[in-house]
Amino acid sequence: MEFNSETEQKILNAATEVFLQHGHDGARTEEIAKVAGINKALLHYYFRTKERLYQEVLNHQVKKVISDLFASLQPETDMPTFLQGFISSYVDRIQQNPQVVRFMLWEMRSGASNLQMLLSEIISDQNSPSPHSLVKRIQTAVKEKEIRQVDPHHLVFNLIAMCIYTFIAAPIIGSIFPDININDPSFLKRRKKEIFNLVWYGIKP
Repeated sequence: MEFNSETEQKILNAATEVFLQHGHDGARTEEIAKVAGINKALLHYYFRTKERLYQEVLNHQVKKVISDLFASLQPETDMPTFLQGFISSYVDRIQQNPQVVRFMLWEMRSGASNLQMLLSEIISDQNSPSPHSLVKRIQTAVKEKEIRQVDPHHLVFNLIAMCIYTFIAAPIIGSIFPDININDPSFLKRRKKEIFNLVWYGIKP
């Protein structure tokens, strides 16, 4: 759905706020309408049900970030450049869209059925890059001896985990290391470098 009207956008923004605070199950359409400054009937006119509104919010918040991330892959570059590009793009997109992490955590706590559907849509789109593009690039690197023999899937898991963990654990990191601000550009620059070094020096031939 394209959000062409000011009212639709107000509803989307309000729903994002309420869903982030209460999750799918705890959110109420009455509160979303109140935050949006409209009546409940108008909310239902545009989005019919809470489930449909949630799907639109999740799609808006998560799908574009994930799609853009894999669209930014540059498989034609050498392996170090490819890894640096992926790590930098991933960290930047999460840092610029911190609400995505919270939506993903809400989803995983509730079984991740909506998130699974969203990822299936991304992967099934033959015209768009997907996580399989990352796996294929690693397989090619192994075959051409750019890197040592590794399990491509486990390498992808490790890359994703290292990039996103800082943002998932932000409250804990802030409590244990109060001098660290995970949104500070110098910290993020260092974080990208450390992730790359750990991965690259572990897989280079």
